[in-house]
Amino acid sequence: MNGGMKLPIGYRFHPTEQELILHYLLRKAFASPLPSSIIPVFDVFFSHPLTFPGDQKEKQRYFFCKKRREVTSNEHNRIKISSGDGYWKPIGKERQIIACGKTIGIRRTLSFYETNKSSFNKTRWNMIEYCLAGFASTKVCGEWAVYNVYERKRSKVSKQRKSRKDLSCIHFTVVSDHDETGPPPPSPPTSSDE
Repeated sequence: MNGGMKLPIGYRFHPTEQELILHYLLRKAFASPLPSSIIPVFDVFFSHPLTFPGDQKEKQRYFFCKKRREVTSNEHNRIKISSGDGYWKPIGKERQIIACGKTIGIRRTLSFYETNKSSFNKTRWNMIEYCLAGFASTKVCGEWAVYNVYERKRSKVSKQRKSRKDLSCIHFTVVSDHDETGPPPPSPPTSSDE
């Protein structure tokens, strides 16, 4: 659907990092048959994440893409996209993905920043880049990577602030015809109740 494979209702593509590296990325890099054509080839650095193919309702989407070289500019390591919509910036540290006691891949997280005239605004869009490690990371493999693109949820603090803004209070008073001080006290038990 929209450049990807449509799964039956109720199914989700949710591989482990090891499965993603060994069964999909390694096979893609060596041009071997894939277990499924569920991960489309798409240049994630060419457009805004809102325009990526696939079902927007899916929380996480996966794409094969050739790795891009980082451009260093004004102390910012960032990977530019050619559309002018923004750029992806690596955040945090690279982490190794280990299977059977060996490092099989490298994982790093990137965050999307929109460009508006003279400012850069961080969005809630993130993606995790999975690359092969060791012998498989050579240029012979074409430097393929697989990207997991997702939109972070709003933090609870910002949700609370928003909900406080949206609240409107109604002030009212209750007027009673007779003087009530509350419910009557319970009556003491009688001998027949015991």
